Amino acid sequence: MLERYYHPHHLRLTQTVDTTLTLHGKCLVVDCHSFPSHALPYGFDSTGKARPDICIGIDDFHTPPGLAEELIKNFEGQGFSVTLTSPFAGALVPMKHYRKNQNVQSLMIEVNRALYCDEKTGLKGDNFSEVSQLIREALGKACAHATLSLG
Repeated sequence: MLERYYHPHHLRLTQTVDTTLTLHGKCLVVDCHSFPSHALPYGFDSTGKARPDICIGIDDFHTPPGLAEELIKNFEGQGFSVTLTSPFAGALVPMKHYRKNQNVQSLMIEVNRALYCDEKTGLKGDNFSEVSQLIREALGKACAHATLSLG
């Protein structure tokens, strides 16, 4: 599985980041995932606490200052409950650039599956398009703000 999926994916990610750096001088990797609305019994966060709608993961070296805060503000403004680095933390950065190049910026967005699908069947919910649009809008506004403030 590593040879078939993981290594080719990360090779393409590194190549894409390198190309973006060459063209633009910096790159933002947005790593998106989803998570079940209830923690799995073997999960590290199986405390029984309600899970947020959105979890933002950051890396102190690679996440631009203010980007996560702006993203949280935008998501909360849309009515989502949001946490920072809980129950998930971190942000994906190609190893070639990890802790070496701050022009490679990154953050993670984890989305609670209950927002957009039937968790038993995995089928898209009626509000899938609306939720995906809200996520795109929040990210776009946060990136525009971060780009303006970071120069």
